[in-house]
Amino acid sequence: MWGWIFVFLAFALLFYMYFLRREIRNLKEEIKSLPTRASFGGRLSLNFREKALLDLVDELNQMIDEFEAKNLQAKQMEENVKLTIAGLSHDLRTPLTSINGYVQLLHGSTDDAKRAHYLSIIEQSVKRLMEMTEHFYDLARIETNQKEMELSSISLSKLVEEIFLTFYEQLEEKKIELQFPEQSSDTQIIGDKLMLTRVIENIVQNILRYAKSTAIISYENEENHLVFRIKNDIKSDSKMAVEKVFMRFYSEVASRTNTEASGLGLYLSKKLIEKMNGKMEAELHDNWFVLTIYLPKNRIEKMN
Repeated sequence: MWGWIFVFLAFALLFYMYFLRREIRNLKEEIKSLPTRASFGGRLSLNFREKALLDLVDELNQMIDEFEAKNLQAKQMEENVKLTIAGLSHDLRTPLTSINGYVQLLHGSTDDAKRAHYLSIIEQSVKRLMEMTEHFYDLARIETNQKEMELSSISLSKLVEEIFLTFYEQLEEKKIELQFPEQSSDTQIIGDKLMLTRVIENIVQNILRYAKSTAIISYENEENHLVFRIKNDIKSDSKMAVEKVFMRFYSEVASRTNTEASGLGLYLSKKLIEKMNGKMEAELHDNWFVLTIYLPKNRIEKMN
C-alpha cells in the first residue's frame, strides 16, 4: 500500500518537475523575444498554473509595462526635439534674414532718415529674437521637468491689471479698447508669479497681434477655482482654427510667413497653467476669441 503511494507521489513529482521545467523553458524563450514585440503590447503568459511562477510572471509583466511606458515617453521626447528643432530653425531664420538684409541696407545708405528707419526695424527683429529664444528656453525646461515652481498666494486681478497697463501704449497704438470688470475679484489664487506673468504677457501679445478693436476681462468664482476669462474680437479676414491654437508652432497664417508669431505663446501658456494645477481652454463664438483659465484658489485664505 505504502509502496504504491510512494510510486504515485514519485510519478506526480516527476510530472510536476517536467511541466515546471517546460514552462520555465517557454518563459525563457518569451523573454528572449520581448525586445522585438514589446512595443506591440507583448506580455508573458503561462499554461502551467503554479502560484510562485504566476507571481514571477506578474512581476515581469509589470516591468514590461514600465519599460514600454518609458520607451513611449522617450520616443515622444525624440519627436518633440525634432519638431522643436525644425520650428526653431524656421522661426529664427525669418528675423535673422531680415536683420541681415537691413544691415546691408544700413551699410549702403547715407540718408539719416533711412538709416534710422533701418535701425528701428533691426531693433524690433532683435527684440523678437530674444522673445522667441525665451519661449524655446522655457519650453525646453518644462518638457524636461527642469522648471521649478515657487507657489505663493497671488492676487490674480491685481497682477493682470499691472501687466496689461505696461502694454497701454501698444494697445492704444493698435486702437484696442481694454475693458476691466467694474468690481475686480480680490480672490487669492495659488500659483507661481513668474509663470503667471509669462502667461499673461503671452495673452497680451496674442491680443496685440489678432484683436480687432476690443478685449474684455472678467472673473468668476467657482468652488475650488478662480476663473479668469479674456475675450477679444477678431478681424473679419481671420483664419483662426480654435482647435489648433494650443498646438506647438501653430500660427494663424497657414504659410507661416507671419514674422511676429512663433506659434509657441499659447502652447507654452497652457503648459505653464497645467504645471500650476490649472486648466486653460479656448473657444470661438461668432467673431470673439475666448480664453478661459482655471486656477486653484488659496483655500487657507478661504477658511480664514
